[in-house]
Amino acid sequence: MKISSAAFLQKYNQLRTSQAPGIELFAHWKMKYLIETGEAFCIPERDCYYMIRNNHLLAYHSPDNRLHLSTQELNSLDCISLPASMYDTVKEHLTGFAVSRGWNLRYDFAYQPQEQNPSRYEAVDFDFSDRSCYAKAAQIINAGEDWLGDKNIEKMTTYAAFDPSLWFFMKDIATQDIAAVSISTYCADAKQTDLDWIYVAQEFHGKGCGRFLIAETIQRCKDKSESICVSGAAGFYRKCGFVDHEQWAWAAKEGYRFKAAGIQPH
Repeated sequence: MKISSAAFLQKYNQLRTSQAPGIELFAHWKMKYLIETGEAFCIPERDCYYMIRNNHLLAYHSPDNRLHLSTQELNSLDCISLPASMYDTVKEHLTGFAVSRGWNLRYDFAYQPQEQNPSRYEAVDFDFSDRSCYAKAAQIINAGEDWLGDKNIEKMTTYAAFDPSLWFFMKDIATQDIAAVSISTYCADAKQTDLDWIYVAQEFHGKGCGRFLIAETIQRCKDKSESICVSGAAGFYRKCGFVDHEQWAWAAKEGYRFKAAGIQPH
């Protein structure tokens, strides 16, 4: 049966507080937005809760860790996102979906990075009053293409989890070149930092820039965060103190595009 988004969000927060697995596809602030803009359902006899947005199954929980949606209902969706282990129990019954898998990772606060020689880089705080900062960030992120403009970058400052202290560039001290940009978010309710946009200019790839960005971000957020999360290039992040949290399967039909104005800069 259908329930209110508020009721689902209350249940979701309870599950998150109890550290229930399989509910946090994205960082908490993003999941909150998706829940508030989606449709929520409950199967009372199973104490099962799930959420669908734009015909995309984005959150699902059942105490027995079983999927209680029919094959017909699953195949009527355009996209299905589930913990990989749960997805594997139904994948043989799905048709028309192409699946990709990825890890959600969490920072290990006990991690001790190796001592480094004095860095050739330094952090430069983002100047939100300077239009050229937005343009420079877009240039680095675009990497020679043209899919994200300075206004898209500026839109990120309106996000619910916007934290100006987690926006900065990285400068090569010797050349004074801006070589990379880091844009992360912080959710005060969950005390969670999400490493969102970590980009290095192509000519600086392989020169330790990514590690510098991660270390600087961790330094800026670790004292106020109970969790620091990231997804994407798992192999790289594992070298920077992150550990595997959960693997997810993202199964989409041809032509499906994920769109969420409140968490995407497009």
